[in-house]
Amino acid sequence: MSKFHRPSSMLKKAGVGSLSVTLAVLAGCSASSSDTPSAADPKASSQAAPGGPVKARWLVQSHPNAQMNNDMLWVKEVAAKTNVNIEWIAGPENLDQYKEKFNLTVVSGDIPDLMSGPVDMFVKGGEAGAFEPLNNWIDKAMPNFKKLLESNPEYARNIKTDDGNIYYIPSFAAVKANSVFIVRQDWLDKLGLKAPNTPDEMYNVLLAFKEKDPNGNGKPDEIPFTTRGKKKGLNGFIEPFGVSLDEDFLVENGRVSYTYTDHRMKEALVYLNKLFKEKLIDNEYATNDSKIWDQRLSTEVSGMTWDVFVREDYFDKTIVKANPKGDFSIFLPLQTKDGQRYTKSQQLSVIEYTRGISSKTPHKEALAKWADWFYGPEGHMTYNFGILGQTYTMENNEPKYTDMIMKDPNNSPLTKMMSMGRYQWPAVNDIRYENASQSPSVVKMRDEVSKLVKPRFPKEYVSYTQEERDVINAKFTEISTFTDEMFDKFVYGAEPIDKFDEYAANIKKMGVDEVIKVQQAAYDRYMKR
Repeated sequence: MSKFHRPSSMLKKAGVGSLSVTLAVLAGCSASSSDTPSAADPKASSQAAPGGPVKARWLVQSHPNAQMNNDMLWVKEVAAKTNVNIEWIAGPENLDQYKEKFNLTVVSGDIPDLMSGPVDMFVKGGEAGAFEPLNNWIDKAMPNFKKLLESNPEYARNIKTDDGNIYYIPSFAAVKANSVFIVRQDWLDKLGLKAPNTPDEMYNVLLAFKEKDPNGNGKPDEIPFTTRGKKKGLNGFIEPFGVSLDEDFLVENGRVSYTYTDHRMKEALVYLNKLFKEKLIDNEYATNDSKIWDQRLSTEVSGMTWDVFVREDYFDKTIVKANPKGDFSIFLPLQTKDGQRYTKSQQLSVIEYTRGISSKTPHKEALAKWADWFYGPEGHMTYNFGILGQTYTMENNEPKYTDMIMKDPNNSPLTKMMSMGRYQWPAVNDIRYENASQSPSVVKMRDEVSKLVKPRFPKEYVSYTQEERDVINAKFTEISTFTDEMFDKFVYGAEPIDKFDEYAANIKKMGVDEVIKVQQAAYDRYMKR
């Protein structure tokens, strides 16, 4: 087993020791070991299993809009093009339940030919011998994938472990932007306001939303800003001070430090406490669920949120039920003191939900070729656009979705394609697919915000030695819990901000310097890949 381990992005509070137990079991039961592809010729032949049809069992996490079956258009097309037929094994929709199913399946020894799940589970399972390293097949059977990695060194760096292995078949995102400020544009217009550019302007807008009755019902019932994201939903207010809630550790000039004891976090907390105290941000932000958040924005209660950019289109459609003139828009991240704009909220270049090949399958080479097909021209067009003449046409050398996709009365284009089987597969997502599923105004602002995205600490991609993992288990779980508790107390005013330095000193006593040393070493190795 490799001495390096990739962390789980889901394990900050729970610690990482539990996965060590899983690895031990896996080791005992397992067997031995952004350039978009050209769309020049979507009909080019590229059989994955030319020797004859292959039947592959595949465990997938179920999705309410994509219960995979072999009658789906995308599934039939992939099977016809690759000569690989899938026997779908449906796992639970709930992620925690699916993870349990995933682990029990691996431990049972009856591992399907293919499995889907979060990246970290494949890294850990691969290091224990349960999943086949793609390295064994890249030169022999995966020319498209090899070309893609050579053209995009950042892809290669992110999907490898420190020992150079690739244990899963990745998908790659097409856009960078993720969460943005979304605001009731009609409220701004009604009050004669413009979208804020600075924290001070933001304060004035939120105050006006609270005091000037933008919903017009004569009652002081507005909650100016709401979120479903707990403290992460406040990130847009934090970033103009120079730190981000999207990274526990930040890197400046190659040096790693802890975000939550940085002096700039103290300044941000002073600002947030002011907003909270005056009820300009939802005083229930720490307990809101998605249902409450949705209700407040879909009616006449709240006028602003920080969430994924595609939600603008969603709320534009829901708000008109309460107010036919209701209208949402996106605005840029707030400026820092020196007038700069940035955000670290971003879609990862490597999509977190992935799939891997069992080390026990007799079809390793066929499945490696099958995976490679998706990274070539034919597979790229099929995944992103479907079947030429049915789901898309070519106009002026550009793909355009047909009415079958764009004018379904009951489904958005994205939901429609998912229901037809455009899901689960490996992929390089095409920006033209992304554009087709959103309104022009959202696409425009998405692209503007994407220019402002800054790299953040690569927590999903760094790897740890077992000794380093022991330090994280022993120190960081407690530190993280204490940090979360104190963050909310500072925002609420339950702890005065004057105690920030005392709080930082306590975190130091809890061993944060040792954890930073581990993160620095892991980051340095990552940069040398």
